[in-house]
Amino acid sequence: MYHAQPLPRQVDVAALLHRENAVSAYDICLRFEEFVSTEQDTERIISARILGYLLLHPSSHGSLSEIVKEIHSCSEDYDALHNLGQAFLNYFIRAFRKYQGRTPFTSDHLSRPSFDQQRLLPKASIKEAPKNHSTAKAQALLRDGYRCAVTGAYDTLAQDMLNDELADPQVWLVDTECAHIVPESTYFNVNTDNSQEASSKKDYVASVLTVLSRFGYDVDKLNGPKVHSLYNVMTLEHNVHNRFDRLQLWLEETMEQDMANCYRVTAVRSGFTPMMRERVMFTTPDPERLPLPSPQLLALHAACAKVANLSGAADYLDKLDRELETTDVLACDGGAAEVLNHAIASLAGRGINAGA
Repeated sequence: MYHAQPLPRQVDVAALLHRENAVSAYDICLRFEEFVSTEQDTERIISARILGYLLLHPSSHGSLSEIVKEIHSCSEDYDALHNLGQAFLNYFIRAFRKYQGRTPFTSDHLSRPSFDQQRLLPKASIKEAPKNHSTAKAQALLRDGYRCAVTGAYDTLAQDMLNDELADPQVWLVDTECAHIVPESTYFNVNTDNSQEASSKKDYVASVLTVLSRFGYDVDKLNGPKVHSLYNVMTLEHNVHNRFDRLQLWLEETMEQDMANCYRVTAVRSGFTPMMRERVMFTTPDPERLPLPSPQLLALHAACAKVANLSGAADYLDKLDRELETTDVLACDGGAAEVLNHAIASLAGRGINAGA
């Protein structure tokens, strides 16, 4: 269902858009897509579809209003619309999507030895919100019952708690990781040096935060160390975590009565883990000190994943990742410009340092 495909015709989606100005904005996207399709311009086709699918899958009413306003500001200027679509590709989709190349995106996804040597974190020891990765992982494990939220598998640190349950073949032990809904790199404070690299990172982060704030999210809630707050993290098994970060898996709130904090697990492809559950219900033993993952942030991630896959942006970036990984020397005739631009954009959004 969530594979690259043309925008649905307006008659099929009018009921989803509700507002007249949203329908007219969608009509602009349809005409833009039709025009660039005749030129077989992949980048512009993706731009048109990103804008259209952002209208069909907004993360909130506020984000829908913002997209409508931005599209109408471009009118029928297809160059301006292309630039707008590329901005959302670079500062929304790239910001949520983990770069997959020969250089690891970040070491933070790996289990931290300092935490692995700890025993189970006493609930009474929780005095403040986590301010670093390892503390966030410890508190998220406690809140999530030492289990992967999506598969239900237990973390290996919980084996002392299980006792007789380990004899049950349905009980799995895995290495879990602390998964950030909004990636840490998006909110990390940039070094204050004046190098060109630091300057480009500052510009990139500023652009990402501008997009998210226009979508109606208070970016200050996760600035700096607050990115490790429990409403931005959950416990996931390694393979599930990787697919969540790659926008291949997301959680959609069911909105069913008497089913608060219940989410439907959606994946681009099934079969990557035999234990993936259809639904996830988050609970906490202490709502005040161990808050649940934010529905707003999960909705933001889900919207990004759906738009990335439906528009073809995810496949496009995957293709560039593969080309970059296998390319040792870029051609000097301009034929590798697309891969080079991808490399520069990928570097701009990673390696940002927030300190401990």
